Amino acid sequence: MSTEYNESWTMFRGNIKRTGSIKTKPLIKPLLYWTIELGPIVSSPVFEGGFLYVATLTGRIFCLDIPKRVIKWHHNIGSPIVSSPLILDDMLICATFDSWINNDNSENNSIFSLNKNDGSIIWKHQTTSDIFSSPCPIGKNIVLGSMDHSLYFLDQKGEIIWKYETGGQIWSSPSCHDNIIYFGSDDGFIYSVRSDGSLRWKTKLNGKVHSSSPCLSEDLIFIGTHEGGIYCLNSIDATIKWNKTVLKPVLSSPLLARDRIIFGTSDCRLYCFNLAGTKIWEFETAGKIWSSPSVSEYDRVLFFGSLDSFIYGINFYTGKQQWKFPTMGSIDSSPCLSDGMLFVGCRDGILYCFEKYREPAYIR
Repeated sequence: MSTEYNESWTMFRGNIKRTGSIKTKPLIKPLLYWTIELGPIVSSPVFEGGFLYVATLTGRIFCLDIPKRVIKWHHNIGSPIVSSPLILDDMLICATFDSWINNDNSENNSIFSLNKNDGSIIWKHQTTSDIFSSPCPIGKNIVLGSMDHSLYFLDQKGEIIWKYETGGQIWSSPSCHDNIIYFGSDDGFIYSVRSDGSLRWKTKLNGKVHSSSPCLSEDLIFIGTHEGGIYCLNSIDATIKWNKTVLKPVLSSPLLARDRIIFGTSDCRLYCFNLAGTKIWEFETAGKIWSSPSVSEYDRVLFFGSLDSFIYGINFYTGKQQWKFPTMGSIDSSPCLSDGMLFVGCRDGILYCFEKYREPAYIR
């Protein structure tokens, strides 16, 4: 494999718009490159400069040297991590969800920053509630939601600049565009907040936004609800352009690429729509889809995981299965794509790394 790394996937869904798409080399039919047992993984990995950063339910954060296939460093924070890390300059920003394992105990939760080069702690901010939401950068600042019903805006030293309170827990990860923040809450509203913490607008949907994160185009927002709602809204005035309803919750975050929007749902299906809301195809698995799909802008195959324990590669245009890989546990971690590689975490405790398929020498 190539040892030149010019691309990156530095946050949940790959970018601040949470589109799940990246300009990287196509995989089409991935070949297993490496597996390593780290502990159960719900959080989604991030990648930069040949190093992959992975957080686990055991409270450990790992930095993996991908070309050497070794652990460079690891840090034990002591509380489960389900939020996906953020790479911001030389920092790795993470947050904990202590009651994931320790019932209702949230005394040990924190938002913290590690030095991405050696894993040493830079700062740590204690919180009063669990955090599922993944951090998003706004310049050098950080925004993320919390189970205490508030959206937090922090500076790069971890100091709280402001917080915006909603009427419900915030599982949804915020997205950003032009210094405007978008996020959903369990109170059933999707919010648009300015970078100074003032409300721009909020709109009621058909139920709580439990973990689906807003996916942004230039002027549209796509998001799912716990009551099975699939929505397209105007980002300027929050008018609903179209909406669909499926039978089970939409907890996965949508994928936006090539004028198509793709949702994974708890009815075990992946749905593809055009931007006008016309359904193009659907694909069914044997388990709920909580993992959010990802795709290279140069590839015809998108990737996602399912609670049926398989990683899938689906034709972006037709919805037909192109590739399937078995694991030993449920997958709700979302795939990370970069430099022609695919990285997926799993509850079986294994991190799966794939590279582009190469014909064996005896075939060539």
